[in-house]
Amino acid sequence: MSTTCAETILVTTRRVRARSVLAASVLLGTATSFAAADTIPVQILDPNLQVSTWIGAGLNQPIGIAFTGSDDAFILEKATGQVKRVVDGVLQAAPVLDLAVNSASERGLLGIALHPHFPAVPFVYIRWTESATGADTTVVSEVPLLGNRLDRFTWDGTSLRLDPNFRTVRLRARQTDNLPVPGHEDEVNPVERGNHNGGPIRFGPDGKLYVVTGDLGRRGHMQNLVLGPFESRPFRDDTYGGPQPDSEHLSGVIQRFNDDGSTPASNPFYFVGAIIGGDTGRTLQTVFSYGHRNSFGMAFDPYSRNLWLTENGDDAFSELNRVVPGMNGGWIQAMGPLSRIAEFKQIETTMLGGSLQQVRYLPTRIADTPGSARSRMVMLPGASYVDPQFSWRYEVAPAGAGFVRGDVLGSGYDGSLWIGSARAFSQVGGTGGSLYRLRLAPDRLAVDVGADARLADRVADNLGKFDLTESETLLIGSGFGITPAIEQGPDGNLYVVSLSDNAVYRISRATAP
Repeated sequence: MSTTCAETILVTTRRVRARSVLAASVLLGTATSFAAADTIPVQILDPNLQVSTWIGAGLNQPIGIAFTGSDDAFILEKATGQVKRVVDGVLQAAPVLDLAVNSASERGLLGIALHPHFPAVPFVYIRWTESATGADTTVVSEVPLLGNRLDRFTWDGTSLRLDPNFRTVRLRARQTDNLPVPGHEDEVNPVERGNHNGGPIRFGPDGKLYVVTGDLGRRGHMQNLVLGPFESRPFRDDTYGGPQPDSEHLSGVIQRFNDDGSTPASNPFYFVGAIIGGDTGRTLQTVFSYGHRNSFGMAFDPYSRNLWLTENGDDAFSELNRVVPGMNGGWIQAMGPLSRIAEFKQIETTMLGGSLQQVRYLPTRIADTPGSARSRMVMLPGASYVDPQFSWRYEVAPAGAGFVRGDVLGSGYDGSLWIGSARAFSQVGGTGGSLYRLRLAPDRLAVDVGADARLADRVADNLGKFDLTESETLLIGSGFGITPAIEQGPDGNLYVVSLSDNAVYRISRATAP
């Protein structure tokens, strides 16, 4: 990117304000096709609940689920690109859709959402990574530059057909940080990666479709770097340009769309994008929030209608965020509460490899004070920095997220938020394969930490990566493996998708002995 575009956004910001307007490690991608469950037994730690296997055979890396009726559902398979159907609780052998995916690392078939009026409006939305070869592949480079896609399909009762009337959303997929930028030939990563794609998609109570994309290894405006990753000219993000958030560089965001793929005029940066114009302006108009590192879990509170997001750290500070329109989550200037910036820097510079996955921006450049970190953030007109509602000091790799509504599981679970893990116990020990249950405060705006005085600061000060310390009261299950999706079924029970166990588990109320 030239400095001209960076200055354009900053100048636009000043003008609009003047007018008073306004994880170093691969997570899901580490799993291949597991033949057995996690290395510790699946168990629910609350005696009022029980766990059973709903689908235990015939799946290959399941990653998402959408219920079409009682005991009926679509299930996504990450690496095969297939959407499988469950009918009356029985997995059907033939897929209803088979897409040619690139499933290297955290790519593949990633997210699914049904139209809010399904089946009367028979649209199914799928987030996936396209193969450049026309066949399934795990070769990291065999993907188009804009290979992460959001498409709409029509359900005809037998199969899913691509809807030509939908405005397909195409997002950056390749991480070409292994290719030198002229003038910065020594600042390259050793290999191309395929992680931090994000993937969850959800319809909100407003009828709009929300899509999470991770930072894709990018270091640009949406990562709070106004000049990109380099400290000297040329100020470009990569071999394709940047760091402005044009269609080839947008990352680390939640986008918000109408059900036909168009952009709602009510989006927080719609006006700003109109001023900037061009490809960058049109792209900014789709953004609901930015400054996110990566996420495998997104859920709407069924009572307050607020959006909640799990967010993965590198080595320091996993997060749970309540996302508001125009939110700047702070990445890469901060992770975890801004008041803990010194700990963030200490961990990332001195422990566990001392890197942030991208050699073009080293952790030694992290600010030393909260004020300095805040001053460096790229604040679009109308944007606001928001601290996470809850954090873990060291990364625990949170993944899928889902709320419980109603009292099928018992009145004590109504309104609770459940979070899974992006690592299995067999991979990391400790908190790998864990399920967490968090209750919200009465106003539904924050996590209720009253059950453990140690959590009064809303940070679990664990002692290392995947350590449980100060999370004991949140833990409700173990041995579930990699859990990228948690959904409440039409029957009120919870369904936990385990990619590593090739299974879908059902959590229900315990029967009387």
